[in-house]
Order: sequence, then structure tokens, then C-alpha cells
Amino acid sequence: MMLVIMVMGAVTILVSSLSSAALQIKRDKITADAFSQAKEALISYAASVAITPSGSKRPGDLPCPDLNNDGLAETSCGNASGSTGQNLRLGRLPWKTLGLPDLRDSSGERLWYAVSNNFKNNARTALLNSDTPGTITVLASAGNILYNGGASGTGAAAVIIAPGDVLQRTDQSALQDRGSAGVNNAQNYLDIALGEDNANFVDGSSGNGFIQGKIKDGNGKIILNDQLLVITQDNIMQAVQKRVAAEVKQCLNEYASATQNKGRYPWAAKLDPSAAVSYSDSSNRLFGRIPDNPFGNTATDSGNQMIDTWTGNCNINSLSGWWLNWKEVVFYGLADAYKPVNPLFIPAANACAGAGACLGVNPPSAATDKKFIVIAAGKKLAGQARTSNADKGALGNYLESPNNGGATAFAQGAFLATFNDTVVFP
Repeated sequence: MMLVIMVMGAVTILVSSLSSAALQIKRDKITADAFSQAKEALISYAASVAITPSGSKRPGDLPCPDLNNDGLAETSCGNASGSTGQNLRLGRLPWKTLGLPDLRDSSGERLWYAVSNNFKNNARTALLNSDTPGTITVLASAGNILYNGGASGTGAAAVIIAPGDVLQRTDQSALQDRGSAGVNNAQNYLDIALGEDNANFVDGSSGNGFIQGKIKDGNGKIILNDQLLVITQDNIMQAVQKRVAAEVKQCLNEYASATQNKGRYPWAAKLDPSAAVSYSDSSNRLFGRIPDNPFGNTATDSGNQMIDTWTGNCNINSLSGWWLNWKEVVFYGLADAYKPVNPLFIPAANACAGAGACLGVNPPSAATDKKFIVIAAGKKLAGQARTSNADKGALGNYLESPNNGGATAFAQGAFLATFNDTVVFP
């Protein structure tokens, strides 16, 4: 009898343990699914911002948080602290603005969200391109820094937070109040541990950010159960660089399709380490930066037959606020068969047949059949500098091998620690 009782007890404990583990796996999956949808939506938002020639919206913009729990992003989060002391860059995920369902974590709570000053969409900072760093610090549950929003420039662009079940914060004498009176107070949802308060952060600080849960005190009691999902600068820029390069590609296609241009493209702008960056098209320049209007040399070298401005719905003219952010880090290669010539004639159907007539991008293919390529440079990698005129005039400070040679064959590739060029072509 004693043996039977012992076996039954062991089985009961085992079943209870397995049931508890299965329940925790189910809860974790609920939060993970919500995180995945939120991250995808934020990256999509940043990469699909509607831009116009004279507008201020920029690829890379992220929405402000939702401060009143209505699902909508606030119109502005320019100040780090509002009139009530609330951090305006920390609130709930604006799920309606992002076109999401009402996402909840495993405790049934809506997700919270913090946005870096450099990526918020209002008020916008002076510069947002592939070199713009995130400014939010994130710590592991042990207290070590994972993302440093301080001077190192390795901070997060945004953080999504699942608040978890109600706890008693270590700086309060009562449980978190998530009733109507406290529904918009971050302290009633986000926790504090190891001196780091998730209900508050300081943008650009290496010492005040967010800390990952779960964290227990010396008695084994959970004191912080916030789960974090970090959105890095790289997460955003992989998508945004594609968007930027696609905008330039569209402008080039529209330009070539204009009847007057007969399928040809403008000269590139020359890189010159001995002078300030120039965006004027340069005769016989097949690789360089994207030229600004007017394309004086393109027009002259074609016998004044080719148009000297971007055409169609192009959004990269010199007045475009967003383009001013990106023009330094975007490059363009032109095939010899499609350059400006006089007399101007329509390129033959087999224009790429001759040796060196067109460009190749390998990978994905060894074929040299590209009329042009556009390359959006990623953030500075180890050994690259982009400060002085000499820096800005050296292609190797922006592009990686083989693209930094400025000649075919170019290459596409995955984002790595040693390669982050985005290459597109028609």
C-alpha cells in the first residue's frame, strides 16, 4: 500500500510538473507571437512611409507611442518628458496606427513600446539614414549591457515590452493598480530591478534604459517579469535601405523612359577626396553618387537632347527633405551601353552583348546584362570613416568589396559584420 501511495504521489507530481511546463510554453508562445507581429509592423511602417518631393516624412520614421490607451500613436513625442513628468517616448504600442489587431501578451495586457529620439517621426531629428544610431540602452537580466544607447552608438531604435502579470514593485508598498485610475501609468505595468526602472528611461543614456526579465530577489520572489523585444538599427535599415534604393531605381527608370532620353541615363556624380562632396553630374563618369538637377554635362554630352532634370514622379530632387538625409550614402553605376552620347540614339535590343557594355551583379548571377545599379550603403563598419572631405571622397568608406571598386562585377549579399551594402538593379 505504501508503495502504491508513493508511486501515485510521484505520478501526480510529474503530471503536475508537465502540465505547468506545457502551460508556460503556451503562455510564452502567446507573447512571442504578439512580439513577432509588432516587430514586423514597426519595420514595415519605417520602410513604407509615404514620401513626397517637398514633404518631411522620411524612410526610417517610427511612430510615437500611444499614451492614452486608444491604440493610436500620439501626434508628437518630441520631448523626453511631458508636463506631468511622463516620458513621451514610452507608452503602449500604437496597434491601430500600425494596422494590427489588439495584441496582448500572455497575461492579457497590451504591449508597451519605447522609441529612440533619432527614429521618432515627430519632432524629427536633423538626420536619419543608415548611419543613424539607436539611442536606447537595454540590459540583460543579469545587469550587463546588451545595447548601449550612450556614446558608443549601439543602442536600440525601439523596444517592445510585454508587461506580464501584476507585481508589487520594489519601490512601492502595494500591488500595481491596473484599474481605470492607473491604466496609463507605466509604473502599474512595468517593473524595477537592479536599479533599472522599466517605467522610465533616458534617451541617449548608457545608465538608464530597460532591463530584461524575469528577475528574482534573494528569496526567489519574482520582482520583474517584463519581457523585452529589441528592434535594432540593423533590423530597420535592412528594409529601409531597400526602400531608398528602390526610390532611386524608380527615378532612373522614369528618366530613361522619357521620350526625349531614348532609354539612356545621366552621368554619375564624381567622388573627389580633395574637395567637398559634389552632386553635379560629371562627363564620362559611370560610377559615383546620384546627381542632382540639373544634369548639365548629361545634356551637353548628348547634344542638348537629354533632359537635365528628374522626370515623372521622382522624389529625389534637391528639395526633397528625406533625400537630403540619404544622398551622401547612395551610389549609382551606369552601363557603358546606356550612357549619354551625341548623336543620341535608342540602344539596340542586344546593347549588352559587347564585352564591358553592361554591368554584372554576382551574386545573384554572372550575367553582365544590367543597365544600371543602385547601391545604398549601410552604416559605417570597422575601419570606415565618413567625416572629412577625404573620407567622403573614398568609396571604401561606404561600400564593401567588391562594390568598393566601383566597377563590375558588383555583388549583393546578406547583412554581415563585414558587408551591409544594398544593391538593386532593373
